Order: sequence, then structure tokens, then C-alpha cells
Amino acid sequence: MKTIACPTCKQDVQWDMNRLQKLEERWVMVCEKCGDPFFSVIEEEKEMILAGIRLTEEYVPDIIHAYHSEDVKNLPSRVGFGVIKKSNSED
Repeated sequence: MKTIACPTCKQDVQWDMNRLQKLEERWVMVCEKCGDPFFSVIEEEKEMILAGIRLTEEYVPDIIHAYHSEDVKNLPSRVGFGVIKKSNSED
């Protein structure tokens, strides 16, 4: 969940797709403090965003959980790279 500032009252607002409300032909998210809408999408855009969220949750690995489940004590704390060699071929 992201926190953004309401453009009207500058209040920090939790951005969450589950808080969208139907207003005529659009889905809007309103500020909890002043009630002004600060995010608005049509039905097709909403469905595309939700499909993207579902795909991300399904196919992107949970890096934080994976990191915590590894034995990180034995991993190096520093990464180094060797010298990059020049190629002998000419253009």
C-alpha cells in the first residue's frame, strides 16, 4: 500500500485499489480528510490495473520472504567485479 498526499488538503492518504468507489461512469478514490477525489479511472482501466496486480502477485517472487528464509550469515557483505577485458576484434 502506498501513501500519497491529497492534492487539495495535503493530507497523507493510503492508496489502495480496494478503496475505489463507483461515481457515475468512473471509479474514484477520495481523501479521507476532505472527501475530494484524488484518483479516477474508467472501468476498463480499473480492470487492467487489477489484472496487473494479480499477475504481479502470482508471478513475481517474494524477494523479502526468500531473503529471510536463506542463511544470510554466510553471504558476503561486499560484491566486487573484476577488470573488464578489451576485445581483440576491431569494428
